[in-house]
Amino acid sequence: MSDILNAISDNLIHIFGTILTAILGYVGLQIKNIYQEFIQDRTKKEIVEKTVEYVEQTCKGLSCDEKKNKALEKSLEWMEEKKLNISDTELEILIESAVNCLQ
Repeated sequence: MSDILNAISDNLIHIFGTILTAILGYVGLQIKNIYQEFIQDRTKKEIVEKTVEYVEQTCKGLSCDEKKNKALEKSLEWMEEKKLNISDTELEILIESAVNCLQ
């Protein structure tokens, strides 16, 4: 009986080490995913804000709808270059938010 307990206790350290490594690996992967999502969201917001400022400076004679369309077009173009995916709804919300910050 003591031989069995000795064998289990020797392997128990390796089992706990393996479990701890798996848990830490999973937690690390989740932290990485959250960080990447945060960076992408911040990058999208910065792109839209700079694009809205660009459109305001360069397209003074255009109507509001024309400026919005220009900002949509340029923002999408820039995000495609950066290989960022964004929905139309998210892009429109970011543009409206950026315009409100300018006023």
